[in-house]
Amino acid sequence: MKTGSLSAALSLLLLSFEAASSNAFVLPPTNSIAAITSTITSARFAAASDTESSTSTSTGTSTGTSTGTSTGASTSTSTSTSTSTSTSDRVMTAREARIAAPLSAMAASAGLALASALTVTISAPQPANAVVGSPDFDASLRTFFPGAVPNSVINLRVTKRLKDRDYRPYNTILGASLCSDEIDTTALSLVQNLQKSLTLTKDGGVFNLGGLGGVPFVGKSGFGAFLSHVPTKGNVIILYGPHVGISNEGVVGKVERVGQANPSTSCGAGIGAYKAIKAGGRGPNDKFDYQEEFIIDELTPKLQSLLEQQKNSGAVNGFINSNTALTTVTVNMFDIVNDVMEGQVEAAYSKPGFWDKISEVTLLGGIVVNRGHGAGLVGGEDFFQPLQFKTITKNGEIDMWDQVFGDLKRGGAY
Repeated sequence: MKTGSLSAALSLLLLSFEAASSNAFVLPPTNSIAAITSTITSARFAAASDTESSTSTSTGTSTGTSTGTSTGASTSTSTSTSTSTSTSDRVMTAREARIAAPLSAMAASAGLALASALTVTISAPQPANAVVGSPDFDASLRTFFPGAVPNSVINLRVTKRLKDRDYRPYNTILGASLCSDEIDTTALSLVQNLQKSLTLTKDGGVFNLGGLGGVPFVGKSGFGAFLSHVPTKGNVIILYGPHVGISNEGVVGKVERVGQANPSTSCGAGIGAYKAIKAGGRGPNDKFDYQEEFIIDELTPKLQSLLEQQKNSGAVNGFINSNTALTTVTVNMFDIVNDVMEGQVEAAYSKPGFWDKISEVTLLGGIVVNRGHGAGLVGGEDFFQPLQFKTITKNGEIDMWDQVFGDLKRGGAY
């Protein structure tokens, strides 16, 4: 047997084991495993046949040279033949064969076990795990957030525009004022897309400005810290806004989550404030719940005004149905977040010397629309309804919404 072939086969098998043990998503196909197993299984038989072949060749050479050549000449011929054979193709010695054969048998058994395991792992998905699209989700999305598009679409449009304005990983910092809910920062979320596209792959991070509902609760101190991290004469982009779920059944304000049997509230802060307002308002100040109290205080006049306008509509609490109510709550939540964001940014750039250190600040605001995540659901990337896209420089503001999102409907159905 050739030692190079055995080494290669064992190495490939080892890589296969490492991939399987690390739960890697890309595993060798079963036909590759079968090939590895076949190669290694033949090792013990090849070792024996190679030994027999070596013995036969040696005997034949000795006989041929003994008719007219001395024993010394025969030895010389044998040495010459051995020397002409390359190191990688040399014949195993008897000792090497005795060592390799048991190892080959072990590797062959392991390879068969691995092939069997992989056959189970990559078998066809069971019906319970089948992914089914939701026409109800799509219908509610188009009805209540008609300008919402997938995160990846927003990312492509925004990054193209900003790169045209010389936003580069080495001169750009990304901030985000989104709700604390983990559903807003999944691997395919918009903030993660922007981070990969606009910041350094290895070292670029995201400064978290937001709290409940996406309101930038870090305040003046937080904004001061964030803006002090901007690269010299660099650029700032801030993604911000509230979020709302739409369940697989098309219910606004509900969303399926990984590992949970039933849909839950999204966004809990906005909907919780809405429920408190319907119940007559909030209680006394609670220092441990000041963010929710702020949202209730800000939403109260906005929703009361709307209720007053619709009080003769015949609907419960002035709303036609729950989907309309929670869409209205969400859009008003955006107004709250946007007001606080613009106020904080204006207060920052109004300070003397601000534009000596920073080239421009871009605001990308909108509503994150979460879809259901978990077994049997489409999951993956959510949607984003852009409502604000502008850049601010020392010379003033430039509204880029029409240039980038002009084909989309601006606003929700409220």
